[in-house]
Amino acid sequence: MGDQLMMDGTIAEPLGSDDPQEIGSFHIIGLLGVGGMGEVYLGASDRGYAAVKRVRPRLVPSERFEREVGILHRVPPGVGPRVLASDGTAERPWFAAEYVPGLTVDEAVRLRGPLPAEALWLLLAETAAQLRAVHAAGIVHRDVKPGNVMLVRDGVQLIDFGIARAADQARLTRSGGSYGTQGFSAPEQQAGDENVDAPADVFSLGALLLYAASGRTPGVIPDAEPLRAVDPDLAAVVESCTSADPGARPTAHQVAESARAHLPVPAPAWPAEIAARIAARRAFAATPVSKLDTVPPPELTAGPTPEAVPTVPFLPRLRRKHLLLLSAAALIALGAVAVFMHSPSTLPPDVSLRSPGSTPTTVRPATTTTTAPSPSPTPTPTTPTVTPTVIPSPSRTDPGAAPSPTHRSTTTAPGPVAVTPPATPPPAAGPTASPIGGINGGDDPAQVKGSEADTGWVANDATCSAWLDADGSGRLAGVLNTSLGQTCDAELFRSDGIAYTFQAGWGAAKTNFIPDTGTTMWICVWNASDQAGEQCSARFAMNGTTPVRR
Repeated sequence: MGDQLMMDGTIAEPLGSDDPQEIGSFHIIGLLGVGGMGEVYLGASDRGYAAVKRVRPRLVPSERFEREVGILHRVPPGVGPRVLASDGTAERPWFAAEYVPGLTVDEAVRLRGPLPAEALWLLLAETAAQLRAVHAAGIVHRDVKPGNVMLVRDGVQLIDFGIARAADQARLTRSGGSYGTQGFSAPEQQAGDENVDAPADVFSLGALLLYAASGRTPGVIPDAEPLRAVDPDLAAVVESCTSADPGARPTAHQVAESARAHLPVPAPAWPAEIAARIAARRAFAATPVSKLDTVPPPELTAGPTPEAVPTVPFLPRLRRKHLLLLSAAALIALGAVAVFMHSPSTLPPDVSLRSPGSTPTTVRPATTTTTAPSPSPTPTPTTPTVTPTVIPSPSRTDPGAAPSPTHRSTTTAPGPVAVTPPATPPPAAGPTASPIGGINGGDDPAQVKGSEADTGWVANDATCSAWLDADGSGRLAGVLNTSLGQTCDAELFRSDGIAYTFQAGWGAAKTNFIPDTGTTMWICVWNASDQAGEQCSARFAMNGTTPVRR
């Protein structure tokens, strides 16, 4: 395509219809990531490319936002991205940092699988050196994990200082409340210690190495024994980093020096697959903005006439608002279509109808059904019912609005399910969640391999797991599995901007199969008591009837 470079999934995800086109002075051209606290977009301006982080004010207090921006300004050069601009007074506060052409450790492991010993030593040496510089500047990162360590051509960079703390800042973490990321945060963080210091980052570094060596999140008590079979010396260093006693852990400087001693001269490069992806992103970053050929987000249209409107499979997610300039005539036309699309005759089951200032009205299906549980390693005497509930839609003008009406499934007391024959044929089924027996993802024959997301590891068990299932016909379903008596939430996403949330408090739950032709689908999972620990799967699109990772 000549001298233009097409941005695709190797750089960023395409924008959806509800994504912004502009944030501050930055033209938004792609989506880099979505987390519990907000979104990170790929932005472009006359100065080049930027990672633009937009937060949800209800989840990120202004004090925390200003603290993160302030710390980023103090991070030593070369350790993390530079801040380019910020606005804490916007309806959705945001800041822009320089775009780092690399990939996270999490992306690298998903791309290649566990890293070889030589790359593990390099990862340990480079990350420890960056932590040494951070600690020397009086900063503790406090969230070193696979998604926050970026592999670049010449080493690593640290990103996301959202819960970092500088020595001269007030301690904002309440005593007794854990923070950080389960599986990677030190015991003193999990205990809610307000005096967490540099040794906590060293613990997280050791846990990071265990993940990179195995592809699995370490448990509460990290086990370096499997690493011993790969490299005994590396296992010994990692074991010292993950000591339960902060005083027994080496400093980041000591770890860096020990790791350097095990590296050949010149230092090795990242594995070929990872190096190739980094090179592709560097080539993108070197492309002038004027040469970039991007795909614009889909435009809203007046839609078909009422007679031709198909049944809506499930409602659009309005977590992120797309800012459009429309003429008055277009707004009137779109309003007429919206009124029709939200009439009871075309809505899926259990959808809340709401007009400004009114009380939500729930439309329920005439028939309630459940699916039979699949085989479970833990027999259950009865099958609980799943009651879809509706979360009221926030005002569209609320800058901190939560998602639009989404279904959240909750378990109720075991008992028989009554079926009432419908007087008229019910509307076509939208997404529903039904209980199934607890199942390990690896034992699910329908699982889309590589689609599992886990959170809250304890030993070898994830408290919450979610993945995609395929039925061989171009449709995907979401599966949510629980362990250790936890209540877990999952949200099934499709790239056209729609999402479905469901919940399980025991065993597992599964949605019905949803067509995925022409879109991508993924699933996110979190412990119901801690959405900040949300983890998301890779995105999958159909190649015919076979799901392939984007």
